[in-house]
Amino acid sequence: FRKINMSSSKLLSSHRYHNHARSLTLKHFKRIRNQYRVVGILSNLFPARLPFVSMSTQCPSSPPDSNPYQHHRVNDTKRILFLRHGQATHNPRAEAARSQGCSYETFLDLMKQDDAFDADLTPLGEEQAIRGRNKYQHKLLGVQLIVSSPLTRTLKTADLTICPHNGLQSGNSNVQYAHPDRICVENFREINGLLENAKRHKRSQLQKMFHSRWDFHTAVSSEADNMWTDTLESQSDCAERGYQGILWLIQRKEHTVLVVTHGGILRFLMVDHPNVKIIESRKEEEKRFENCELREYEMSWTSNETINEQNDDSSLPYRPIVTLTEV
Repeated sequence: FRKINMSSSKLLSSHRYHNHARSLTLKHFKRIRNQYRVVGILSNLFPARLPFVSMSTQCPSSPPDSNPYQHHRVNDTKRILFLRHGQATHNPRAEAARSQGCSYETFLDLMKQDDAFDADLTPLGEEQAIRGRNKYQHKLLGVQLIVSSPLTRTLKTADLTICPHNGLQSGNSNVQYAHPDRICVENFREINGLLENAKRHKRSQLQKMFHSRWDFHTAVSSEADNMWTDTLESQSDCAERGYQGILWLIQRKEHTVLVVTHGGILRFLMVDHPNVKIIESRKEEEKRFENCELREYEMSWTSNETINEQNDDSSLPYRPIVTLTEV
């Protein structure tokens, strides 16, 4: 681009400038915006940033013609606590073999052999959740939102970790208790398909099974489990679904969130997704979450000024780089 003569006689009109800028890719727009910079002119031409529409998710919570992320900047952060569920009925043999270094195929075969519809926690799994509640109590204080996969083992783990009746003590000097919102989010369920343990109950059944504080409508896509198929979901699709869950968290108002989910989706999201960066000091063999293991992260993300370029005139999907720094 040639530098623009900044004399008033040669300034582009606001109409021409606006249309020209919108036709450029985002990268070129940022460059030309700096070249057109004159005191006061930008505020008249662009009273607000151009709208960008977020990539649709399976459970949208905002109108499709608005971008709930557009005001988030690169320095925004949230505190995310990821908690894997306690041991479930399909876990014992498969997890034991995994700890001995078995192949993924052997691991999957053992889970098939011990498969059960929406696998529940074992007695040990319930005990793990109760122990975790005491172990992680100092981290749980201040949680403003509890998110869970719609599978029984995660919902029970969430309730055993932060009781829906008692909530969280709001401070050290009083006995008042806070009750964080509880939302079931379909995008955080385990890698889907093939196995019955990944299949959920109907939404109306979940409402009867769990405390009334749980919201099963905001982010659960349908009454029946329409997501489950007899074919195993690809790892990349599972990772993308987890990423969409992260985008859902970004638009929430809460700063500190507990996410109770599964070992598979956590691994695929954190290891395989190109838009997720993990900053931690763990060795490769330590990256997989153990049952009822909680990890705390500071989550930051790029603003939508740094999303990938597009050459068409459609609104740009919001695909931020999300950084999770373990605390």
